[in-house]
Amino acid sequence: MTDTTVHTQNFQPEENDKLIRVALLVEYCGRFFYGSQFQPGKPTIQQAVQEALSQLHLQTSAVSFAGRTDAGVSAYGQVGHFDIAEGSLVNVQNLVKALNALLPETISVRAAHINAGQTFNSRRDAHCKWYRYVIHNGATRSVWANRVATVHHSKLLDETRMAQAAQLLLGVHDFKSFKDSGTAVTNDICHILHAEVSRDGDFIIFDIAADRFLYKMVRNLVGQLMAIGHTENPLSPETILQVLAERDRRKAAATARPEGLSLMAVLYKSPFNFFEKDVYVQQLKNILKPMESLQNENLFRKAS
Repeated sequence: MTDTTVHTQNFQPEENDKLIRVALLVEYCGRFFYGSQFQPGKPTIQQAVQEALSQLHLQTSAVSFAGRTDAGVSAYGQVGHFDIAEGSLVNVQNLVKALNALLPETISVRAAHINAGQTFNSRRDAHCKWYRYVIHNGATRSVWANRVATVHHSKLLDETRMAQAAQLLLGVHDFKSFKDSGTAVTNDICHILHAEVSRDGDFIIFDIAADRFLYKMVRNLVGQLMAIGHTENPLSPETILQVLAERDRRKAAATARPEGLSLMAVLYKSPFNFFEKDVYVQQLKNILKPMESLQNENLFRKAS
């Protein structure tokens, strides 16, 4: 990979250039990357997108994403934004097609909104995010399951207990017990809008949507749900409330592996709902429909 860090650091448009903000809808297979955010000497999603922009001879600000995904974590509906001088897009007729011709097969730009407005911020304007964690709970590993965002767990899990525990997460809670101990974030309060565990054959699927998530929070919750679901040494579903009350990461179960986690969709309110018709955004809206009557009670606080 070529180094584009100087390219973004030296982003100095001409005085008369009109800057426009571009929003991107991106999907990627995280198994091949060290996360979404740039890391020197390592392949990341940000680095790959910046390289593609550079090969199109487009000088842009650094791409900023709605959420920072760890190494191994995938996305179906990641949202990012960057600034560019309006005139530099003249020679690019179709930005999505042009970027995808240069990006590796493990990353795809699914849509772009060329003039998102200078006030749009993909992270700060997000009102809700939906993550999905998939466990292949079969006696032997699956060749096909390894081609998508899943992890293999051979010992039988009780999805009923896991589902009961997930339901206890709904509402506003302090998630200090489930955030990475190294994060500097001090606000541990999150509003869980949807939490569901289901089984489809050998696959256990955990869907969770919230106004915000703490660093490694979803993977830490999955680790706790798996501990509750173990059939050899079962824990009660209420264990998850006890761990929440402790506000101590050491009291919770081990962090689940990153390969099973995907960022499915990010929800924005008008006028920033550029990707309203995206299939995963529509699914997220359907998930949240039963709670629409609560919107006036500040249901959708801004995500961080």
